[in-house]
Amino acid sequence: MFWLEVCAAICCFTCLLARKIPTYDYLEDNIYTELRSLLDDRDGWKEGGGGVGHPREERGWTPGLVLGQVAGVSVDPLGRPVLFHRGTRTWDYLSFNSSHHYQEGGPLEEDVVVVLDPDTGEVVRSWGRGHFVLPHGITVDSKGNTWLTDVALHQVFKFGGEREESELSVGEAGVPGSDDHHLCKPTSVAVTSSGDFFVADGYCNARILRFAADGTLKDQFGHQGSEGSAGALYVPHGLALDETRDALCVADRENHRVVCLKAGLQHQQQFGQPVMTLQDPNRSRVFDVAFLNGMLVGVGGSEDEGVATGFTADMDTGDLLDAWAPLTGFHNPHAISVSQDGVAIYVAEIGPNRVWKFVLDTPATF
Repeated sequence: MFWLEVCAAICCFTCLLARKIPTYDYLEDNIYTELRSLLDDRDGWKEGGGGVGHPREERGWTPGLVLGQVAGVSVDPLGRPVLFHRGTRTWDYLSFNSSHHYQEGGPLEEDVVVVLDPDTGEVVRSWGRGHFVLPHGITVDSKGNTWLTDVALHQVFKFGGEREESELSVGEAGVPGSDDHHLCKPTSVAVTSSGDFFVADGYCNARILRFAADGTLKDQFGHQGSEGSAGALYVPHGLALDETRDALCVADRENHRVVCLKAGLQHQQQFGQPVMTLQDPNRSRVFDVAFLNGMLVGVGGSEDEGVATGFTADMDTGDLLDAWAPLTGFHNPHAISVSQDGVAIYVAEIGPNRVWKFVLDTPATF
């Protein structure tokens, strides 16, 4: 297994050279020094990146249907991956006007929420026809409720169990805003065991909102900026919640970082206090994050940026532990989710429109 990883690393470096990317921009900075040390440290690989195992692509696993832009992925309590895709619709520079109002049509008349068999990738169930305009984020909570964000509707929805009518919504349909009753292109949701939930709001407002289970706004944090403080966010794009640590981690996309904050679950006044920042985990934009056995995993980068990888980091130290990708590489990874038993990782991509399944190598597999 170690030599397979060595070969994969050599392929990555070869790709960098083939794309004529200046090597001094990559190989001499701290991120790639860390990646190189991971490759050199056989004992580190034996521990599987901090003891969580190295994510390895499950070859041949693929959904049995044609997908649109796969904006989101989550995993339900039964271990089934659940996708949120855009069907025949795409998001481009003409989709919104300067005031963030959507310009390109009404609800999608196709099922855009798809539940898959975790072993075969075959479709178990699909739904969502006529509900959504431009899908973005999906979270299935521990009770089986499905939370969805729609950037064109500027809303967040909660669907209970297998019901196909929402039981809760936040925001006003089609109306962007920045006050306590409106959202603007919300991206992601994280849900507590008590039913409180956090919303990354998102492309316009650059804030994190905390709501009670009934949808009442309790608190908010953040502002648009890039000055380096924990509250300076520039497209908060993904959320991950670890209740045992009272930590809410934000994929701060355009600031190329993950910023972790106090969730304020024990003491509400602590909400927003900085816990840890992981800057440039893969030297590119960070799109999404998730927790895996106490570690942080995420995806970032794109073809246009010259690098696209998954990464594993230590929540205690902020150290980068591992970098990973399918054998053929990522193109535009957009979302990540982990099964509740920590066995499988799923990554959704936009262009090509697909979802990957990774399993964790056990320690000492070579």
